[in-house]
Amino acid sequence: MAAKKIEFSAKNVKAFSAWLKKFASIDTALLLEVDEPNSTFLAKTYNEERSVVKFSKIKFDEAGLTVKPSKEPMRVKVGIYNIARLMKIMDQFDDDEFTLTVNYDEITGETTEFAGLNLLLKNKNLKMVVECTSLNIFKYISDELFSDTIASLDDVVAKFELSSANIEKVNSLCALDSEDKFMEFKNAENVYVSGKTFDLLIGENPSGEGGSEESINVFKEQFESIDVEEYHVQMGEDRLVFSSGDDNTTTVISMVEKD
Repeated sequence: MAAKKIEFSAKNVKAFSAWLKKFASIDTALLLEVDEPNSTFLAKTYNEERSVVKFSKIKFDEAGLTVKPSKEPMRVKVGIYNIARLMKIMDQFDDDEFTLTVNYDEITGETTEFAGLNLLLKNKNLKMVVECTSLNIFKYISDELFSDTIASLDDVVAKFELSSANIEKVNSLCALDSEDKFMEFKNAENVYVSGKTFDLLIGENPSGEGGSEESINVFKEQFESIDVEEYHVQMGEDRLVFSSGDDNTTTVISMVEKD
C-alpha cells in the first residue's frame, strides 16, 4: 500500500516549538499524534520511572499550521527521536512560509494504526527530511488510560491554585535547598511547599475549613517538569494532578517514599 500524507502550510511556528519544548524536560524523544479529524496535535510523555506523566494538546491553527484537508483524515502516530533537533530544524526556516508534510503508512496487526515514516519540511530555498523513529520504543498511553486512571483521583484530599510566580519561587528555593532531593506538599488549613530548609505558603485555607494534615513527598527533579504557568492542583493520597489554566496541559506527579 502506497504511503499517505498529511500536508500543512506554515509560516511562524514558534508556538508549535514552545509546545514541543514542554515535553523535552521529561524525555528527549516524543510520540506525537497528528489528529487530523480534530485538527489537533497531542502527545503524552513520561519519565523513566513513570512517576511523571504529561499530556498536552494544541490546535493546528494555534501552532501556526494550516492543514490541507485529506480525503480520509486519520490520527497518525509520529515517533520523534529528538525533540530539540526537530525544533532546530524548524528554526532553519525562520519566519518564511514553508510546507510540512507528514508521510505515513498503515500498520496492520492486532489493531490497525497509522505510523509516521518521515517529516518533509520545504520551501523554495530549503528542503529537510526528518526520519520518524519506530513506535516500538514508546509505551503508548491512550486518552482513556490517562483521563480515567492516571489523572483520576479516588479521593481528593486538597485543591489549590498554584501561580506561575509561586512555581518560580519554589524552583529558586529548591536550588538553594540543594542538599536534599525531596520536596513536600502539605495541606491542613493552609497549603505549603517545603524542603529541608524552607516552608513556603502557597494557598491560604483553600477549603474554607480545617482538617487533618495531608502531605505528599516528591523529588525536586519531578517538579522541574512543571511548566511555569497558572495551575489548578488536586492532591490525592498518592499523586498530584496539575491542570494548566493557560493551555490544554495536565501533568501528574506520583509520590515517592523517603528513605
